[in-house]
Amino acid sequence: MSSLSKLKKKACAEYKKGKKIQAKKLLTQVCDRDISDTETRLMLADLYIKSAEYHQAYKLLSSSLQYAQHNMHAMTVLGEICIVLKNFSEALNYLNLVIKNQPENAHAYFLLGEASRNQSAFDSAEHYYERAINFRYTKSHVHYYRGLMQNIQGRAEDAAKSFKIAYDLDSSLVKALWAKERVLPVIFNDSNEIKVARQRYSDGIDSLKKSISLSTPKERQEACDGLASSTNFYLQYQGCDDLELQLDFGELLINVMSATFPKYVDNIQKHYDKTRKIKVGYVSPFLRNHNGAVWLLGWLRARDTADIEVYCYHTSDQKDDKTSLFEQYSDHFCTISDSIQSVAEKIYSDKLDILVHPELGMSPESMMLAGLRLAPVQCVGWGHPVSTGLKTIDYWLSSDLMEPENADEHYCENLVRLPNLANNYSKDQHIRIHNELFGKKSRADFGLPEANVLYFCSQSLFKYLPEYDHLWPEIALKCSDAKFVFLAISSVYVIKKFMARIQLAFNKYGLKAEDYCIMLNRQTPDDYLVLNELVDVFLDNPPWSGNNTSMAAIDAYLPIVTYPTEFMRGRHSYAILKMLDITETIASSESEYVDIAVRLGTDESYLKEIKDKIIANHDLIYNDSSCVRYLESFYRDVVSS
Repeated sequence: MSSLSKLKKKACAEYKKGKKIQAKKLLTQVCDRDISDTETRLMLADLYIKSAEYHQAYKLLSSSLQYAQHNMHAMTVLGEICIVLKNFSEALNYLNLVIKNQPENAHAYFLLGEASRNQSAFDSAEHYYERAINFRYTKSHVHYYRGLMQNIQGRAEDAAKSFKIAYDLDSSLVKALWAKERVLPVIFNDSNEIKVARQRYSDGIDSLKKSISLSTPKERQEACDGLASSTNFYLQYQGCDDLELQLDFGELLINVMSATFPKYVDNIQKHYDKTRKIKVGYVSPFLRNHNGAVWLLGWLRARDTADIEVYCYHTSDQKDDKTSLFEQYSDHFCTISDSIQSVAEKIYSDKLDILVHPELGMSPESMMLAGLRLAPVQCVGWGHPVSTGLKTIDYWLSSDLMEPENADEHYCENLVRLPNLANNYSKDQHIRIHNELFGKKSRADFGLPEANVLYFCSQSLFKYLPEYDHLWPEIALKCSDAKFVFLAISSVYVIKKFMARIQLAFNKYGLKAEDYCIMLNRQTPDDYLVLNELVDVFLDNPPWSGNNTSMAAIDAYLPIVTYPTEFMRGRHSYAILKMLDITETIASSESEYVDIAVRLGTDESYLKEIKDKIIANHDLIYNDSSCVRYLESFYRDVVSS
């Protein structure tokens, strides 16, 4: 027996005995001497993986790829490592090679599902999970993740069944039970479906309240896993008053968080004195180019540095150029994303006077954090415009122009009406559109017809409710050249369901949706801005009005038609147009909405008149620091009272 064989035998023996340190040392020696020994590399990779040394494991296997690529187990392990390292495209390459050679490899299909899910390829992910199940993948997680994909696609009933199967297979997978009870459809065929979905959600929250126990550390951790499994994000897109349902869920969340983190339950005594600056913290996973919080840069950019000290806590590993701006405009900036406990302790130890969440509702971890008392005064901004339902949030920072007169009835928090749009909006995007982007592309580049009147319907498809579908065919009846330009989302199922629904709406008027509706693929940020130059009219969505999208339209001098509805989330464009003193395109009824849209599409002089007014007045929406001055005055009052 050669010395290398003896070394390998000894290394394998140590590995089998579980002597990790000795085995790792000996296996490394074997690998250094024989690059072709994939079996030994797999053992060493296993030890690296068990000690979370994923980069080392990746380097080990990928460095001998010419030999490892013939070993399907090695390719599977390499794919799994790439998923952990977030190299999803590379993972897909390795795993597809496995499937090519082993078409019934259930674990490889599951991993393909994981890689696809993390790339937001939800339809593909569900397909791979289905294949894994068909080839008898035994772990309950595959049913749970299939349920998540089904739910994202709007198939709530299928998702609930998958979650139930996952929980029935493994009762320790409590997050599957939570997901089942909180499942929410993405898109609806009619108003009755909305009522059924809301009742099911309400019943699910009641069931969780009655069934969960928080007596042991294990039970509390399982409940936290359940909270972290999903949000109630889609609840707010149903056009209803969500306050009672938010309060029900908020009570459940606070019960779990209080039991799990008792240190952060009691109210904190105000400790501000006028000898120092007011310590204000902002916490979010979206301190980047994300609609939930990027607007906050306007508040920070114009802040008074004389008596306000800003702490920013970025609770995500995702960063971009906007993250750098958040850091620039902060006195203290940290990225901390490892656990709720560590984030809470960091904020608590900084002894803030005020803690602000720019949005609550888009991230389950943010909602969980908001269920704790980490500062004497806690607020939420308007990044996701709905009451949190959390008694731990004291104030809701809103826009005076966007709120109706009875807005206090819509919140459990104390409503603070900041002047105008509550947005110190930068002119940078406007300048970039006109100096760099306009004229770069034509309608033909997007496959859009040159001669038609293009109505831009750019909201996410789940924001459009069936009760307003009639608006499009009614416009089409009076403007025969109309084309309605929609933007696809990542779910093919949702797109098909949406198009089938509006087909029915057009059929009622003797029209065909395909003659009037264009579904473009999702656009890059720059191409989205360019589209605002190429279309003729922006059709705001009544139940959930455009805010960032409407600002982009104004940046491009694109006329907006809006019909303000009951809640703040249906009044963004109304407020923007009021700020611009362009009230001509604000409708007071659905029929007037149609009439305004038709006139803009058929009367070129009127369209030009509105565009000219936008050009003349558009500076009114930029760099409005009055909201920041009012906010700081509120901060001073609330810490001193």
